[in-house]
Amino acid sequence: MINADHYLAWIKSVIALCPVVTRLTIIREESQFDKGLWRYRLTLSNKNSLEMFEFFSIESGQINVIKYSYHWQREDGQLIKRWDNAAHHPEIVTYPHHLHDGSEDFVVDYSPLDIQEILKIVAEQI
Repeated sequence: MINADHYLAWIKSVIALCPVVTRLTIIREESQFDKGLWRYRLTLSNKNSLEMFEFFSIESGQINVIKYSYHWQREDGQLIKRWDNAAHHPEIVTYPHHLHDGSEDFVVDYSPLDIQEILKIVAEQI
């Protein structure tokens, strides 16, 4: 049976296997048997950073990501992309899931992604 510690270990293994990640900084990590949260900052090979957060629960052996944000930015702080489900864009078809693409103000529909998909997108664009 999967629990929060297993999920956190899986997240860290996915990060460790990503060739463009040069450093993992754990900002916050908490786990109980059936829920947890993590906030990590990744330094990428081109000096960009990816700050990620998830609050999750485990229901019937499945991960349910309740709240998330994956914020990718350049070394100078300029936003590249941020995927999140903050409930501040009800006009978006995929509400509350959306993507800030290149700017806080440019928001588009986006279905939820997991950490593997995010890292794949980032690695392909570096």
